[in-house]
Amino acid sequence: MATELEIFVLVAESGGFASTARVLRLTPSAISRRIAILEDRVGVQLLSRTTRKVELTTAGEVYFQKIKPLLAAISAATRNLEQFSPVPSGQLRIGAPAALLERRLVALVSRYLDDYPQIRVEMLPTEIGINGEEFDFVIQSLPSSDKGKVSIKLAENPWIICAAPSYLEENGIPEHPLDLQNHRCLAITTHQHWQFLVDGHELALVPPARFLSFGGAVYKAAIDGLGIAQLAAFLVNEDLRTGKLIRVLEQFKNSSERYLYLIADKEKLDLVKHSSFADFLQQSFEAGF
Repeated sequence: MATELEIFVLVAESGGFASTARVLRLTPSAISRRIAILEDRVGVQLLSRTTRKVELTTAGEVYFQKIKPLLAAISAATRNLEQFSPVPSGQLRIGAPAALLERRLVALVSRYLDDYPQIRVEMLPTEIGINGEEFDFVIQSLPSSDKGKVSIKLAENPWIICAAPSYLEENGIPEHPLDLQNHRCLAITTHQHWQFLVDGHELALVPPARFLSFGGAVYKAAIDGLGIAQLAAFLVNEDLRTGKLIRVLEQFKNSSERYLYLIADKEKLDLVKHSSFADFLQQSFEAGF
């Protein structure tokens, strides 16, 4: 559980109780109470609260500048102790797209926990907007540009155009990307451009989407026969094998490569709990998990 000092630093950095509450998985009122306890202890008001925002007082700013590097040093010292433990232990916080968490990672991480009973894992969807620095690992579709991070390639993750058999039986199978104009399409809000390769040339389409949402919801809509969707391979590979979904327009697939990456701090990978998880995840993906 975070201390009052740690909570104070998070509130100061985020500028609000609500954002800090999301990070710590507490209520804003609980955050407010912990700050009040700290202010009572030091005898000074550290934060100025209004209905719209929370700001540091002059005393709070001075306190924040002194406290933040001290907490960072304590955290670093604690992490350094882990290298002396021969057995992975402690907590790992992992961020990934919600759909990947639900469809793949929960089962995978449960196996990891069986192997390492002294590890505690917290998994959160990256869609909720938590700063990447709050995670030990992040799984995403792009490598990190941060020089302090390492990007480990886990698996190919191309876009797949697919639909449920029931939808295709009722509406027919598109033979060309332009045929999508006559179909009900389902799109991920952040990926509405669908890329194809037609006669050696790139073709980008924004199909007429009847339904837009995040990946997990679009996946569910496709399974339910609502329309044709563009979904990441990690979401649909199993359903393609079992016939719950059918791939279409495969002959027009884009030639650009797309992967899943495991993002981690370079320094943290020297710690046994971090290296154990990274190795486990790589081996699991290589085996097709």
